[in-house]
Amino acid sequence: MHRNIARACDALWAEQERIRAIHMRILSQSDSRLRRWLLAQTQTTTGIRYEALLYEECLSGPRRRRVLKLNSYGRKIEQVMETLLRL
Repeated sequence: MHRNIARACDALWAEQERIRAIHMRILSQSDSRLRRWLLAQTQTTTGIRYEALLYEECLSGPRRRRVLKLNSYGRKIEQVMETLLRL
């Protein structure tokens, strides 16, 4: 049973990283150097969250909605991961 939980957590973690990469690609708006910098930063750093909010303000309406959907999906994945880790 524990092996299955570990596999599920690994799969969810990979999905979370994929979502984060898409999010940073949208924020960088085709600036590869900015995208690499955003991906290199850790998510727990408050400075990167502030920077991400600044870049989100510059996005168009449809891109902003897509980022909002990605964030919502990412939070759902985190909730499932937390539930699995409690088992």
